[in-house]
Amino acid sequence: MGEPSVNGDMPHSATLDHVTKYPVVSDSISAFQSNPYGQKSIDITNFAYARFVKPTFPYLEKPAAYAKPYVAKADEIGNNILSKIDERVPIVKSETSDIKKTVVDYAHWPIKVANDQKDYVIGTYSDEYKKAGGDGVVAGSKALVSGSFLITSDWLSYFASLLQKSKQEAKSKAGETKSQAQEGAEAAKEKTNEKTSN
Repeated sequence: MGEPSVNGDMPHSATLDHVTKYPVVSDSISAFQSNPYGQKSIDITNFAYARFVKPTFPYLEKPAAYAKPYVAKADEIGNNILSKIDERVPIVKSETSDIKKTVVDYAHWPIKVANDQKDYVIGTYSDEYKKAGGDGVVAGSKALVSGSFLITSDWLSYFASLLQKSKQEAKSKAGETKSQAQEGAEAAKEKTNEKTSN
């Protein structure tokens, strides 16, 4: 992965290849390389590598040969971990613009929810105010009370539906666990019967 070979070139790394195939990483590398300061730092790094690091490679051949199997195993493990991340977090393989949009959407989600709830409360109060006659303090008070009851009942029904859904999921999981336990008990019983018959 990072040890030198005999001719001084860096060997292949599956983990590094995997990382650089992510659009966000390759776009970042391209942006860094196209930036004048990035290009200057790359030139300085290349000069330092050629001047100070490359001449030491002959002295590192023996230690590198000992480390090679460990480095290869670490590279394989790193690549496997990245493959699992690809499966569980597929957005990492998305284009940079898609990732940026998703992050921005998540960042603005609380504000959007707050605005939606504010609009809902104001709309409910306005409807109740119109129903109550829509004029004066009495209509405003009636709208405030009836609107509060309406909003509270909506929230309670929403939470009740969430609880019902959680209860049904828990019930189905409990049923699966119970059936698995019964199957295990039956299998153990059959094994016991086989041993006693022998």
